[in-house]
Amino acid sequence: MNPKQVLVVDDEVEVTSFFSYFLKAKQCDVTVAHSGKAVRHLLAGDSFPFHLALIDLKLPDANGLELLSAIKARQPACEVIIMTGYSTIKSAVTAIQSGARDYLEKPFDDLDSLEQVIFSVWDGPGGLPDELAETAARFGIIYAAGSPMAKVLSVADKLAKKAINVLIEGETGTGKELMARFLHGVSARSQHPFVGINCGAIPETLLESELFGHEKGAFTGAVKERKGIFELANNGTLFLDEIGEAPPLIQVKLLRVIETGEYMRVGGEQTLKSNVRFIAATNRNLEREAASSRFRADLLYRLEGVKLTIPPLRERPNDIPAIVHAFLEKKFGGACRVDPEAMTLLQHYEWPGNVRQLINVVNQAVAIHDCAVLKPEHLPQPIVCGAGGPREKTDGPPAVQHAIEQEAVRFVQNVVGRIGSVDDIDFAQLLGRIRRLETEVGRQVIAKGLAETNGDRELLSRKLGISKRTLRYILNEKD
Repeated sequence: MNPKQVLVVDDEVEVTSFFSYFLKAKQCDVTVAHSGKAVRHLLAGDSFPFHLALIDLKLPDANGLELLSAIKARQPACEVIIMTGYSTIKSAVTAIQSGARDYLEKPFDDLDSLEQVIFSVWDGPGGLPDELAETAARFGIIYAAGSPMAKVLSVADKLAKKAINVLIEGETGTGKELMARFLHGVSARSQHPFVGINCGAIPETLLESELFGHEKGAFTGAVKERKGIFELANNGTLFLDEIGEAPPLIQVKLLRVIETGEYMRVGGEQTLKSNVRFIAATNRNLEREAASSRFRADLLYRLEGVKLTIPPLRERPNDIPAIVHAFLEKKFGGACRVDPEAMTLLQHYEWPGNVRQLINVVNQAVAIHDCAVLKPEHLPQPIVCGAGGPREKTDGPPAVQHAIEQEAVRFVQNVVGRIGSVDDIDFAQLLGRIRRLETEVGRQVIAKGLAETNGDRELLSRKLGISKRTLRYILNEKD
């Protein structure tokens, strides 16, 4: 078997010497570079393709992320592992999101772990994606092949093993708590408690007691000593849901615990120690909140060791069949299925409440209609008809007839104000969106088109790539 070709890039001779010795002992051929210039020279020449590149994040003349892009552009099959000794985990995560396979933290004290990270590159593409999907499914996270969730979970899987706080951002209903449970479940703390608290669901007067516990007699009603969730979650994971709702006083006290690991019960005098990993979640933009002084910036920096953003369901419609099938199998044992036309409608709906709303809609539809096959007529009117009201059938497919995409609405709303003439519209880009627009917005765009074509519906329909009948339908004109 031909040896693996490995490129090692670091400005420290000791590091390149170490990897040369280490990898050659594992029957790898090693090429060494000490600068970004040397790497670019190698890529521009006739050097053989590399199977793996180990790149230092910070070089005197280059950034590791830049070299990552250069290598991927010239040798897409080359796997890249970023090395960092600057505690810049955020940059390492950015590298993974940009195409790096993994990252290593200096110094390389644990050779077994080092070897596992490097040689897992050749265990299979993408870090055993099937196994990752199965693991995620155990925690209720369902997605399809090629989903944006795959990359998020890949990063989460790597972060889970690190002793770093994580901030999970995402809209309501996207599954932030499920992601937090996944992070805990695949971490070294998985045998210890996972304890969560919703910072927005508990009154401010009780939140401090819930977090830190209280002594007997600390306040009216404190008839006995009570442990807080910091004690209950010791050695495990503390999940702070809706952290953006935490009142200012609690933010200050949380900051102290995160910085020192120390706290006191309400009414207590003894300092207690806490060893927990913090995972926080929010549906707010905390950077904007901090800029507006509605959230402590120093607390944000402590919680945001790394940020994970869960994409909304409207950005991953291909996940919807997998989510629905998994739910029906779990809830009804496969006794109910979804008609293809109904599934198309589900995939084209906007889902402002995301996965939680999708599950509730399917569950209620099956329960109310007691059906073995969920059909379009069983779905709520907004999903079938959209915000524009009931629609008559046209000569297009069901998705064209019924589904409304809010993203398309926003797109056209932006376009409406700057259309100079019909020729300025990128009709190829609008094709497939015009047919699923909020009625009023679609009419505004088409009205401009009619003005430019002097009311020639046949000409405009050709430009739009839709039938004349569909055009008249959008305009609410009778045939």
